[in-house]
Amino acid sequence: MKTFWLKFTTKSDSTFGRGDGLAGLVDIEVMHDKYGLPFLNGRTLKGLLEEECANILFSLNEQNYDLEFQEEFYISSKHLLGSPGSSDSDKAILHISNATLPVDLRKSVAYELEKSRISMRLSSEDILNSLTSIRRQTSIDEKSGAPEKGSLRSMRVVLRETSFEAKLSFTKDPSGLDLPLLAACIKAFRRAGTGRNRGRGKLVAVLCDENGINVTENYFTVFCEKVMP
Repeated sequence: MKTFWLKFTTKSDSTFGRGDGLAGLVDIEVMHDKYGLPFLNGRTLKGLLEEECANILFSLNEQNYDLEFQEEFYISSKHLLGSPGSSDSDKAILHISNATLPVDLRKSVAYELEKSRISMRLSSEDILNSLTSIRRQTSIDEKSGAPEKGSLRSMRVVLRETSFEAKLSFTKDPSGLDLPLLAACIKAFRRAGTGRNRGRGKLVAVLCDENGINVTENYFTVFCEKVMP
């Protein structure tokens, strides 16, 4: 099984929301594991890459390339991400794990928490608070310029410059334009989480091989040569 890694670093406060909050603390909580380590759900990550892929395919269509040329990219898109109602014969060959903090860090945190179970010197809440912060915002009345009553909201955010990685597992060896298209999708993947269309969740992502070496440009160059001969 071929394996790659999608690695990204947050460049602004990001909220990978879990859909609820904690009464009296935050209205929107980030997804985190039992150790208090935040993560981005693999399904959500796949959906974000699908969105970028759809944008790329739309752009290629707008350039009036011939249908045979476009078909190569559509085939790779289905290889990578599948299509609605896919059967076993044409389902996606790419499986995306949750995007978590680097494995060495996770192991260290787990070890320290296990050591602290008796002494209670360190807790998962301490870990979560060290990697996140709580931001508060309110709506402003356009006429008076004063905060609207009852509009105060709080959300937990993952701090900028936090690194994540997701394992990309292929059930079959990628072929054709699969990896060049994947590299293009990953370069286009620049925001994630709640409020990503309002300036939050900015990030920088790269594609790495199984040894952790950045190979984004290697495959993106192939993509560029294909669309701009």
